[in-house]
Amino acid sequence: MEQNELLNNKILIAFDSGVLRSVLRKIFEDDGFIVSEAEDGLEAVEKILTEQPNCVLIYVDLPVINAFAFTRIIKNSNTCRNTEIVACSFDNKRKYAFWMENTGNAFYYQIKNDQLDGLVSQVHKILKEKKTDVPPSSGTPPTREKIAELVTSSYDRELYELYIIRNAYRVQQATMETEARIEEMAKLLKHIYPYDTLAIIIESGTVIERYYRDDTLQPKEFLDFVKISRADFEKTVPGLVDYGWVKNLRTRTKTFKSGEASLVNAKIRFYDSFPIDKTKKTKVTLHIAKCSTSEINIRTRERIDFFTTIFTPLVEKAIIFENARNYEHKVRKAFSRFLPEKIIDDIITKNTVSASSTGERRKVAILIADIRSFTTISEKNAPENIVDFLNYYFGVMGKIIKKHGGTIDKFMGDAIMALFGAPESYTYNGCRAANAALEMIDALKTIDTSMLKMGDLSFNIGIGIHYGKPIVGSIGSNEKREYTVIGDDVNLASRMEGLTKQYGMSLLITDSVKKDIDAVLECEKAGTLPKDEEPVIPHITRRIDNVKVKGKSKAVSIYGITTDTAVYSDSFLEKYEKGLNQYEIGNFLTASEYFTEAAEQVPDDTSTSLLLSRCRQFIVKKPENWDGAISLTRK
Repeated sequence: MEQNELLNNKILIAFDSGVLRSVLRKIFEDDGFIVSEAEDGLEAVEKILTEQPNCVLIYVDLPVINAFAFTRIIKNSNTCRNTEIVACSFDNKRKYAFWMENTGNAFYYQIKNDQLDGLVSQVHKILKEKKTDVPPSSGTPPTREKIAELVTSSYDRELYELYIIRNAYRVQQATMETEARIEEMAKLLKHIYPYDTLAIIIESGTVIERYYRDDTLQPKEFLDFVKISRADFEKTVPGLVDYGWVKNLRTRTKTFKSGEASLVNAKIRFYDSFPIDKTKKTKVTLHIAKCSTSEINIRTRERIDFFTTIFTPLVEKAIIFENARNYEHKVRKAFSRFLPEKIIDDIITKNTVSASSTGERRKVAILIADIRSFTTISEKNAPENIVDFLNYYFGVMGKIIKKHGGTIDKFMGDAIMALFGAPESYTYNGCRAANAALEMIDALKTIDTSMLKMGDLSFNIGIGIHYGKPIVGSIGSNEKREYTVIGDDVNLASRMEGLTKQYGMSLLITDSVKKDIDAVLECEKAGTLPKDEEPVIPHITRRIDNVKVKGKSKAVSIYGITTDTAVYSDSFLEKYEKGLNQYEIGNFLTASEYFTEAAEQVPDDTSTSLLLSRCRQFIVKKPENWDGAISLTRK
């Protein structure tokens, strides 16, 4: 480095060893530096105030004031903070480097084997990268008062920063609410600078305005302050969309009592604003006004700048949290009509659906509900009316399914397929599905069909339920996947729903569902039903038939259940059951006699008429290889 580049480079060597100071002095003077010396920390403070060196070399364990305390004093002062400081030691201790780096962009250098050339190179590098010059030296020795002022002001700065950081930590731990954090900002700012009115304006997708004003400040002055604050905000945030300061704004004003003289006739005489940190996505500006001419001094401005540096990220994180929470709320609201809360929690927190994508066999009750004569209803009504009604109907039924722990798997035209046991499973999924179905049927009494032209048709549904072990998993392509169930169990549930038309029943279940209901009834009787399980909704269960559905060779016992306990007498149920028993063993003549007696008691019972018709047919020609179950050739 040439001599003319070093004319203003002055260096202070603060070592307690006179020999080492002399060696270092010669090395740096030979390199063109102007060198001064200090043998303890207090003398180093005096020299830096008098001579304003560009760089200080200081021994870490310097007497009176060590390198760490010295660095904090210098870096926290307004007059000396641009002086570079290099702490030196012969020890290889990482703690030295750590503490020097955390005392204000200072440096640490380990002197190795009395080789000092590296130290000179390090100083050259630091000064070359230096961006701000130090002020010229006064040449006047500092007074004791000046030194005391320097030390106390630097520690005052540290104590203030510690106060702000401690309060920021307190606020961060206490709340994630945006409003609460803004409120804390206003309270702390009042201690830093006793404003008469304050605006905190935040832009993060929308604009949040919060105003704090002395309750005696005249309205016109406050409105002028609002206009000025908004204008400054628009200048500070380039490219801001035109909100018009009317729509999409969250504006709130809070008044306070200052306890000072009345401001009714006072005018705002001082205004200042503190711009945003441009590195932050969330834009926060502070606008401060006072009804006096007391401007904000340099010290207070620095304090407010530090305050905004610390608190702006807190507000930003609160807004991010609030946005995420609002998004989650929308997701929950969208799915809450069809999914129990626990399932939504698992999907959001545990990604249950993705975790189950590999597929597994699980015990699941499958419920399929279909609207009767819906094709005819659709022909009588406009498409928009059909869609509106289906949305309304699905909403009612979805709430019932969710209430009982079920999940809407899919909507198939006017049909609903619901799962009980996937993704969330309970001990008695079959009973839960039956409870949901019974409540769905009872809910038909309250379904409003006034938006539809029904003619002579009544609004009814048929529901089939089967409890089995289908394959459960996330099925589909890379572009679209759905969490669903597949297998014969799904087909059997669909067959049950189809058979409700043939047997004249609103709800048919398989024997596996019946066994699950019986298990719950036994637990209720014994008082051992788990707290998280539902009791059985009071109903009548009636064995209807044994069938072999299309595509299946094994017979399935099917049952009809209803909450209308008055529809069947005990005598009717007894006659029907005896007839069914005789029917199963092929004694069709005796069976027909029982079914005839049952039909006399309930003439419009479709199931009785159907089985009586079969008996009369089979008396004439008995089926070959009769095993007590009828094979159905259609769905």
